[in-house]
Amino acid sequence: MTIKRIKTCALCHTEFTTSQIKAKYCSNCRPKARQKNQKDKRQTTAEKRIQKLPQSDEWLWIARQCKHAGTVEILQGVDLVALFAVYKARYKTFGWNPETKTSKFHLCHVQPAKGIGTVGLLHHLNLFIGNSLPNQRHSNKSYENRGLYIPTSQLKKKWLVTEATSNSATLAKVTKYLGPVLTEYAKSNPICIAQRIGLARWIFKNDPNNVLALNKLEQLSMTTLRNLQGKVQGKDVYKFDYAAKRSIVVSLEEFQRLAEQLPNGQHQSDLLFMIPVLIIAAAWLSSMPNQDGLSDIFRKPYGVAWKPLELREDMDASTLRDFISFQAFEALQGAPVDRKMIRNTMRKYLTVTSLSPDYSGSNSSMQHHFADDYSRFVQQVPVIKNAIISLGLPDKVMLAEELLKAEIAQREEEIFASFGYQQCEGPSDYSTIRYEIEDDYVPIPNLRVVQEEIFCAF
Repeated sequence: MTIKRIKTCALCHTEFTTSQIKAKYCSNCRPKARQKNQKDKRQTTAEKRIQKLPQSDEWLWIARQCKHAGTVEILQGVDLVALFAVYKARYKTFGWNPETKTSKFHLCHVQPAKGIGTVGLLHHLNLFIGNSLPNQRHSNKSYENRGLYIPTSQLKKKWLVTEATSNSATLAKVTKYLGPVLTEYAKSNPICIAQRIGLARWIFKNDPNNVLALNKLEQLSMTTLRNLQGKVQGKDVYKFDYAAKRSIVVSLEEFQRLAEQLPNGQHQSDLLFMIPVLIIAAAWLSSMPNQDGLSDIFRKPYGVAWKPLELREDMDASTLRDFISFQAFEALQGAPVDRKMIRNTMRKYLTVTSLSPDYSGSNSSMQHHFADDYSRFVQQVPVIKNAIISLGLPDKVMLAEELLKAEIAQREEEIFASFGYQQCEGPSDYSTIRYEIEDDYVPIPNLRVVQEEIFCAF
């Protein structure tokens, strides 16, 4: 026998009948209660994650940036997911040199962190990954109507911090300044304790020769901490040795990112113009000996010969490379791009040798064995070709021949499409265009014998 219980709903406070002893809500309020519980659970999760901010490398980086700028207001209008995507992308360039403790790439500001009467925002639209040397030389220069900033006259005193402010205190201000933006971020995104901090705690607990306080250990680099752990465990430390990404590849990725993310305007337009310049430069470099790391732009599959560009006689390759590198950095920084000058310089140094690859050295077995390389190459060919044409590098004859080839290919494709062929879907699937034999047709068993009988009858 089912026991019926009369209870009062915890939400609407009306009485309802139930057989469940732990029931708290009526049938109408149960979905609302479930949503509320899930929301409360996410809120609790977010609060626990936010407590980890002072132990997260990403958020310690934010604290350092705020202290350098002198205010947490550099996070005005921040998109935390997009910001951390740029932050992580920089480390994937593998440009850190542990011996010299310098990095090949910096996170550069479009509007400088400390400008003349301005403070640049810590925002994904105000940051780009660039070479360290030009970034240091650029210093705190800026260009009008580029990047994001706050005039120092508009900074509020309650959000100011100094280099002497502790990371914990700075992040406490950050938490208060971001408010619900941080809470919503923490609901969906984990905030992980830095591996470095966990390793420091292990050494503090297990290393009998350690004389450093825990907070001092936590400030050491991962390389140093791994070496200390290796000594304690009596093991050799495995070293990861990744080659640094090519600067031109990093620049192209940043051009493509910002050209997509920036609002319409002159800066975005200049970046879009520079993308084919970098593609052409990478295609030219790929044809030179000992040029690795460019396969994301120009992959060279086995058996295919294509050298679309060559350096003109008496032209210096280093000068052209430096020119392109300088123009790329300045364009990312927001400098107006002199398109005519760049086009003329590219024409002066480079000549187009071919707009079409030569597949005569390959065959079907090669293409099957190197399928990934061929597939990627086929996708890259039109991109490189369009980049060359968009800058006006081919001569008129070569361009006319290429346009004629494109017209012929288009015409053939249209003719083929007009036939209305249907692709077979299996071994038993036949073409819809075929001859059929009538159902009442009976084949003659021996045509010669029948013909002889008919002849004799006459």
